[in-house]
Amino acid sequence: MKRHAHTVAQWLWYGASDHFGRRFLTACLRPLASLYHAALFTDQRRRLALRRKLRCRVISVGNITVGGTGKTPTVLWLAQRFREKGFSVVIVSRGYGRVVSKAAHVTLQGSVQDAAARFGDEPVLLARRLYQVPVWVGADRFQAAQQALERHHADVVLLDDGFQHRQLHRDVDIVVLNAAHPLGNGLLLPAGPLREPAAHLTRAHALVFIGDVHDAAAYRTLVETFRLEEKPCFRAAPVLDGFFRAHTGVEMAFQELVDHPCVVVAGIARPERFFSAVRSRGIPCARTLAFPDHHRWKPGEVRSLLETMRNVGARWILTTEKDAVRLPVPLAERAVFVRMDLDFGADAKPLEDFVMPMGLSSAAGMTHECSEGATGL
Repeated sequence: MKRHAHTVAQWLWYGASDHFGRRFLTACLRPLASLYHAALFTDQRRRLALRRKLRCRVISVGNITVGGTGKTPTVLWLAQRFREKGFSVVIVSRGYGRVVSKAAHVTLQGSVQDAAARFGDEPVLLARRLYQVPVWVGADRFQAAQQALERHHADVVLLDDGFQHRQLHRDVDIVVLNAAHPLGNGLLLPAGPLREPAAHLTRAHALVFIGDVHDAAAYRTLVETFRLEEKPCFRAAPVLDGFFRAHTGVEMAFQELVDHPCVVVAGIARPERFFSAVRSRGIPCARTLAFPDHHRWKPGEVRSLLETMRNVGARWILTTEKDAVRLPVPLAERAVFVRMDLDFGADAKPLEDFVMPMGLSSAAGMTHECSEGATGL
């Protein structure tokens, strides 16, 4: 049921607006979107009234739409840059899908699947990639950050998915957007993918657009519509950075992957982007299977996938790094994940300068704005 609901939502939010069925369903959902807007307004006022401030620099990386836009890769990139510059960093995340909500330090003792159940898939992914950077989770991000700072004495807290978590003060608010479809159909949940109105982008200190060069048209339209030309904006392209066995984390040769057909599986917000990236590398895809974001596998689904592999003669399950930490052991033993990183190109140095301590105040005179000339788009 969740899988079908996810497919319908993607069709509704990101499809062509001239489709009659899409227009009809959107019209039916608009009253619910209005109710959501009213509840959001009340919730945000409450959060602001509870706002607290940490004793160190806080950088929030979030988004304005549901689903993946590249928040976690952006947090990963920023954490690596801070480490290279000699700053100590901790990452604080909600830990989506956890059984408990209290603050906890992400540890990787036991199986990675058990860790993902305890802490959430994205925090476990970050902890695996950044073994020198403490990752903490908790519904109360202030409490989690306080405990992290007491133990690790960090210079910087990176707040993962923090744009709507307004009860915690931040020094820099970065919003990550998909360059090709930054707002979907531009409507609030459930009629559209927006977690809050697009006009709230003015609250952000900077925007990061993730996508290929040909996505520039949608990017420019957003900037012009909401008059964001003078807001610092940065562009990044996703890049494939190797293939790794899910069960062991050992890198495998690309040729070993292309010599045999794969079943490609993605439980992320926009799975078609992953499928396209895999096909573009010439990897033989015997079947593609999409599941909802943060999907938890059921025993019947495991059996069905293994049977599908036998029927199509596939040797590997190819999946995303985030999905890999949730795969049950029988699937993980047959799975390979793709490591995705971000390439900021010429925008890397300006973004580093912007987020480093004192970067926000010194950025007042920056000319790296959301304009065609500044970004080279």
